[in-house]
Amino acid sequence: MATMSMASDDLLGRIVAIAVELNPDPDGRIRLPPERDLAELLGVQRMTLRERLTVLQTMGFVQRTQGSGTYLALPNSRFLQFYFEVALSLGFVTVEQIQGALEMLGCEIASNAALNADPSDFNDLETIAKSIAQADRVDAIIDDQLQFHTVIARATRNPVIVILMNGIASVIREVLGRRANIIAPVRGAFGRSGAAYLNVVQSMRDREPDAARSAMQECYAMWRREAAKVAILIDFE
Repeated sequence: MATMSMASDDLLGRIVAIAVELNPDPDGRIRLPPERDLAELLGVQRMTLRERLTVLQTMGFVQRTQGSGTYLALPNSRFLQFYFEVALSLGFVTVEQIQGALEMLGCEIASNAALNADPSDFNDLETIAKSIAQADRVDAIIDDQLQFHTVIARATRNPVIVILMNGIASVIREVLGRRANIIAPVRGAFGRSGAAYLNVVQSMRDREPDAARSAMQECYAMWRREAAKVAILIDFE
């Protein structure tokens, strides 16, 4: 009986390991590969996998939607999302406080990711950074910046970081949205933002955690400089 329990725990761990390599949808769910493909990846019989997924579904960790697929849901992540959304709405925390927390987390996550990211992460991040530089709509740059932070979190290979970032994704979007709307009137602001993110990617490619931390810190500092330009423009008018 103990052996079966250990085998189940190992299978769960391997399912989670595959899941953290994937991007969550807007609801914080992670779509698992089709059952046949997932069984091959895990090296188990489909019946064994199906039984384990059924247990996880009962526990609330798996959602099955006919015609859509099987999703690994993270209840704690959703709880975090709900908690911070309510806290923000009720004024228990402010956007400025969330932004400060994001900056502290983002810098350390970038530093850690510089040591643990793989080449595919670098390629994804570079593509996103270039998209940021070319963005001509506020909603597009918000999506890209959130995706950049999500991929860096994934690149740490630390499930705790992934769950945390997924859990506060909605409030991060709020912070990024307000910042993007503030700096949108400044000509070239999005292009400079993309260039700053490219510097983060290069530091990570060089496997320089301190440089990656500094480069990410510069991204946030640049937001403040661009926002200051808006204040100058308003005063000038």
